[in-house]
Amino acid sequence: MNYKSIIIAIVVLSTLAFVSAYISQTNKNVSDIYRHIEVSDCEIANSSCEIELDKGSSVKINILPRGLPETEVLHISVDTKDAGIEALSVIFYGIEIDTFTPDYHLYKESDTRFTGKGSLVVCSLSKMHWVANFMIKKEGKNWKVSLPFEKDVSKSKLLPDYTPI
Repeated sequence: MNYKSIIIAIVVLSTLAFVSAYISQTNKNVSDIYRHIEVSDCEIANSSCEIELDKGSSVKINILPRGLPETEVLHISVDTKDAGIEALSVIFYGIEIDTFTPDYHLYKESDTRFTGKGSLVVCSLSKMHWVANFMIKKEGKNWKVSLPFEKDVSKSKLLPDYTPI
């Protein structure tokens, strides 16, 4: 008996199942957003931002060091006024070169505090626009908080001063 065609069929079907499951999981976060809040009055690269989710529920997001340097680890903390928040993560999207970071999950330190680490993708552009998308799972629903910011390499200090001899 020729098992070659059966083995090929199993491999192809397994691959299709894996790819469709991956696509389904990837699109899951996009399609089931309960509420999307786009913040325009706070510059997360330069200060902490407090965002009201709904009545009596808010988050205070802080990312250090200030300026969000591409060459350093970012320390991310979120303090909440709502113990009903179950999970938090953040993805940084670069606009001009259409890039993004991994999904950085924040760890629950207490009922009202989440912390984690992340980093930006090193970019060769002198000026780059970014969006920090925080995914918040609250009472079984997914909330998305988007904080746009700008990185200007000419204003940041990536290399030590160089004085020619």
